[in-house]
Amino acid sequence: MNSPKIFAGSSNKPLATVISKKTKIPLGKIELGTFSDGELDVWVEEDVNNSSVFILQSNSFPVNENIIELALISDALRRSGAYKITAIIPYFGYSRKEKQNRRGEPISAKVIADLIVSAGINKIICLDLHADAIVGFFDVPVIYLSALNVLASRLKREKLHNPVVVAPDVGGVKRARNFATILKTPLAVIEKHRQISTRDKIEVLSISGEIAGDTAIIIDDVISTGRTIIESANALKSKGVKKIFVCATHLVFGKDTVENLEKSSIDKIFVTDSIAQNKITNKTSKKIITVSVGKLFADCLRQEL
Repeated sequence: MNSPKIFAGSSNKPLATVISKKTKIPLGKIELGTFSDGELDVWVEEDVNNSSVFILQSNSFPVNENIIELALISDALRRSGAYKITAIIPYFGYSRKEKQNRRGEPISAKVIADLIVSAGINKIICLDLHADAIVGFFDVPVIYLSALNVLASRLKREKLHNPVVVAPDVGGVKRARNFATILKTPLAVIEKHRQISTRDKIEVLSISGEIAGDTAIIIDDVISTGRTIIESANALKSKGVKKIFVCATHLVFGKDTVENLEKSSIDKIFVTDSIAQNKITNKTSKKIITVSVGKLFADCLRQEL
């Protein structure tokens, strides 16, 4: 039996390297290329026959290419004789479409889950999905990790005065309540209406909880364009909140995301490295602080060996 290896897709090689160093599991040799018409090409250069292997791939930008690349790597490993293939998916793309909001829409998360599993993957390790129900979309075992403790540990170093955790919408109350429990703070909730016809556009309706004068900590799973989280911050500012911090597991680097966040009233934004540094723009912001989930995944992998 060959020793286990981690195969890194194109999306997040830095995180794969961190996990490899912490677990002492070597990175497998793999050649990833693109044909002239845009088709992806994969060649596994390792002997993986009768071995347990891991693939690390975030379904981030370019999301469609990274999903197909994950499937191709899995198929290549399966055809090379790997007996167990575990996909580590720090960020699961298409997770925001886990249900039908209106007739005629797909359940995109289920489609992507089926596609990935059909490529020969035997187990999934994922992090802070947009909805817990997505775990049930996979027809293989799933290990579901949370970055809340990692983010909370970093936030505690800020020594915040009189903080309150804020759920940016009713759907995020469970996550916010868990975060507030870890930090031992009160909880507030922003009730908002999202305009289905306009992506990332919201209208804040009301805020429940005593927040005036407090330091607000908005907790969410994903920041995409940054507009919705900025609207939430503005609503809190209008209620007298002095400082606003944001914690999110996934920062999806949209075209203007960094610029939007930099101009906002938010003081600091803590995100994980589930998605590699922005491939759309080289702009950075001093407000954005990255916290690694490398140890979280490494501890999980040790238990799998």
